[in-house]
Order: sequence, then structure tokens, then C-alpha cells
Amino acid sequence: MTIKKLLPVLLLFALTNAVLIFSYAYFKDSTVFKFNFILVVNLMLLSMSIFNFFRLKMIVASNPNAMVRSVMLGTLIKMVVFAGAALAYATQKKAAVGYPTLLACMGLYLVYTWLEMGWTKIKQ
Repeated sequence: MTIKKLLPVLLLFALTNAVLIFSYAYFKDSTVFKFNFILVVNLMLLSMSIFNFFRLKMIVASNPNAMVRSVMLGTLIKMVVFAGAALAYATQKKAAVGYPTLLACMGLYLVYTWLEMGWTKIKQ
């Protein structure tokens, strides 16, 4: 049952990694994307999503206030972690910041968050 609910997130992780690895093998360093950074962010998003899944699983569905607080807390934690990662990436990099890379990571963040919102609707 748990694997069935985690399957969309795991498939997104595997599909994203496959696309990034094949893209890296094909394009090498000729693109504006930093594939290694996106792979690390994808792994961080997967771990945070699994953490949020087990945290949401422990919430009692009969208390809607706790459910809303838990979802908001999970989103806030994830946003702070990834804002800190983006800030660290931007300050460490001596050259221009890779905005396409950051935008791709933001897109992944939105997709993972959208999948996590599905878990709150299924919870009963």
C-alpha cells in the first residue's frame, strides 16, 4: 500500500534521472544546464517527499486543522531547504549563475509538490 502511494514520486525520480543522464551523455557540457546540480536537487526532492509522506501518514484524518498545518509545514520546510541550496549554489559559483538550471529545479519542485498534494486528498 505504501509503495503504491509512493509510486508516482518514484517514477518521477527515475524518469528525471534517466532523462538527465541521457541528456548529459548526448550534450556533455554544451548546454546551459548543470546536470549534476539538477541530479542532486532531484535526490533532495525525493528524500524530502518521502519524509513528508511518512509525516503525513502519521496525521489523523479526522483533524483537518492538523492536516492543513502539516501540509503547510512540509511545504515551508522544503522551501527553506531548497532556497538555502539555491543561495549556496549562487554564492559558491564564481561565474554567472545558471538561471536555466535554477528554473529547471523550480519546475521539479512544483511537480513534486503537486504529487504530494495528491497524498493529502487520498488520506482518509
